[in-house]
Amino acid sequence: MNDIGLRIIIIDDNPAIHQDFIKVLTTNQKPKLSKKLDDELFGEANLNPVETTPGQNEQDLPAFEFDTATQGQEGVEKIKLALESGRPYALAFVDIRMPPGWDGIETIQRIWRVDKDIQVVICTAYSDYSWEETIQKLGVRDSLLILKKPFDSIAVKQLACALSRKWLLARDAKNHTELLNRMVAERTESLQRSLSLLRATIESSADGILVLDLNKKIVDYNMQFVIIWNIPESILEKQDGDLLLKHMLEKLQTPDELLNQINYLYKHNDDSSVQIIRFINRKILECCSQPHRVNGVTVGRVWSFHDITQQSYLQQKLEYQASHDSLTNLPNRVLFNDRTQQAIAIASRHESNFAVLFLDLDRFKLVNDSLSHQVGDELLKTVAIRLSKLLRKVDTLARLGGDEFVMIIPDLAKKGSIVNVAQKILMSFEKPFLIAGREITMNTSIGISVYPTDGLNINTLLRNADLAMYQAKELGGNQFKFYTDNLNQQNHYRSTQEIELQRAITHNEFTLVYQPQIDINTHQLLSVEALIRWQHPELGEILPLDFIPTAEETGLIIPIGEWVIREVCQQIIRWRKNGLPYLRVAVNVANQQLKQVGFASTIKKILQEYKVKPQYLEIELTENIIITHAEVIHMIKQLKDFGITIVLDNVGTGSSSLNYLKQLQVDRLKIDHTFVQNIPNAQTNEVMMEAIMTMARNLNLKVVAEGVETKKQINFLKRQHCIQAQGYYLSKPLSPKDIESFFKEGVPIYVDLENKEK
Repeated sequence: MNDIGLRIIIIDDNPAIHQDFIKVLTTNQKPKLSKKLDDELFGEANLNPVETTPGQNEQDLPAFEFDTATQGQEGVEKIKLALESGRPYALAFVDIRMPPGWDGIETIQRIWRVDKDIQVVICTAYSDYSWEETIQKLGVRDSLLILKKPFDSIAVKQLACALSRKWLLARDAKNHTELLNRMVAERTESLQRSLSLLRATIESSADGILVLDLNKKIVDYNMQFVIIWNIPESILEKQDGDLLLKHMLEKLQTPDELLNQINYLYKHNDDSSVQIIRFINRKILECCSQPHRVNGVTVGRVWSFHDITQQSYLQQKLEYQASHDSLTNLPNRVLFNDRTQQAIAIASRHESNFAVLFLDLDRFKLVNDSLSHQVGDELLKTVAIRLSKLLRKVDTLARLGGDEFVMIIPDLAKKGSIVNVAQKILMSFEKPFLIAGREITMNTSIGISVYPTDGLNINTLLRNADLAMYQAKELGGNQFKFYTDNLNQQNHYRSTQEIELQRAITHNEFTLVYQPQIDINTHQLLSVEALIRWQHPELGEILPLDFIPTAEETGLIIPIGEWVIREVCQQIIRWRKNGLPYLRVAVNVANQQLKQVGFASTIKKILQEYKVKPQYLEIELTENIIITHAEVIHMIKQLKDFGITIVLDNVGTGSSSLNYLKQLQVDRLKIDHTFVQNIPNAQTNEVMMEAIMTMARNLNLKVVAEGVETKKQINFLKRQHCIQAQGYYLSKPLSPKDIESFFKEGVPIYVDLENKEK
């Protein structure tokens, strides 16, 4: 590249963008294009490689000179002045949107009216114009490229170096052509010499050039044309244009397109054309044709063939990367939205329907946490391959991110068809995935929405399929659910309740009641269980069953749970100040609380803050927490080591948590109320309770029965030597003041069971 300062103008309404481009493209090195950048942009097979200075750093850039403009009109004026002063710009970066005033398209049109040789890069985050509209307005040019925001500095450098190099070559060629014209004008007497110069010019071109007369006889060509089309010498010797054309057409993917254009042009001699032709071997050429005139009379046609293979495949690669997931190579959200829009248009036109399936892998986070993110990525790629094998050609599978996949299933004959698809998907997950020599069992939850009944646009269909998927996950996963209007109502209810729960935390709308746990032999009060109530300003008292699930889903259970522990500690101290003995209070703890890294230290800090001894606080854990989250065991041991009593709640409802009892050092087991309430009507429940009691005695664990409501249940518990019980037969949940009343009325530590109705 010549040692000349190359001028660049940046036209953008944001001055910060000017500085970004200047910063990326500024260098103190000599204006040589680095071989590495040249190879990256044009490939190692570049027919005209750029020479580099020995020892030159591969990241060196030409010494660009920069000018800036904030509006199109200002930029055009500067380009005009530069051209008039003999110091034209090589390259212009033009923003597609520059309100107010001209937009990028109008600016470029006016630029090329002033300087048709300047290279232009359209800079855009999204396009107000499609590529087809841009071509229609600006014409097909090899001096126009698109750069999408956010810009990659390497891409900007490559574009600037390549286009400025191209401008210099074009300028040199133009100057050379002008020189030849002057020489022809000055030496008209030497026709042979002029023809020699013309031949040299043709042969120096990187494009293949062919000249035919009106009878399709070969008049002239250059060697680049012979190389591009691999023309045999035998064809060239005959100078038969039809024979040459037949050879050329045999190399094309769609020969009829070129043949039709040739026939048209020979009927319309004065027309010009530009079209893209594709070879069977995947080479891509830009084919230009214009009349060959002598003294104003058309005597034939000149064809030029420019190899744009690398440029085209680079553009295709960029478009592919913009529309596909980099991990799985599946369509991403951009392409999914486009495919869904097409499906909507087709279904609307033919009054048909299609389904959107939203897939989310069950417990995928455990794979990342326990086996590494690399294994998780390999699992996602394997899942994508397995799901792809289930698709028809008309179906679409996309990855939205994380472990979320979505399918479009068009042409549904009936609802049963999509059921079959969903079942095939679930069955495909039955076979373990082999990742890094390890078998991984993975399931998925599927939500289904159907056009047009469940939505008329992309966002509604996707949202409703997502809602259905979450219902499938809440029901245990490894299943599919169709969207229903009720789901939307439930989602609206949960969203509203989440906002109200946040307000309740801020406005302190929660209260605690305490249900006694009684020794049914001595009638002594052993402890109390703290139960939360929500005093809603409009709806009144709301029980935990109606708001705790939402609190757990939204994560609000964390601040609510910490409030409960603080309130319990304060209540223990208040009772003590009012003359009551220290009472042991049980608190229910949710899964999310236990999974907090600092949960044990938080409880320790609260107990120390209110000066409450750990033995007066019980933590109740549900059986399923231990089954599904083995990592919780470590947290439980920390609480136990600190002196807090651990109670395993809802015993009997899980399937395998009893295997953990020896590891956990649990203090007590709490039999689920569903077993107690069916005594003595269900013999199976009684057998289960007997088994639990036997197991507890062997492990030296105490057992509490909750949900006791009848005398018959009391008698059964006594026969099983289960002496600790809780339920409405013994006492309903009481306010803190009612607990104090027991003591002040002289019956502080027992409940009279003898007078309960039989």
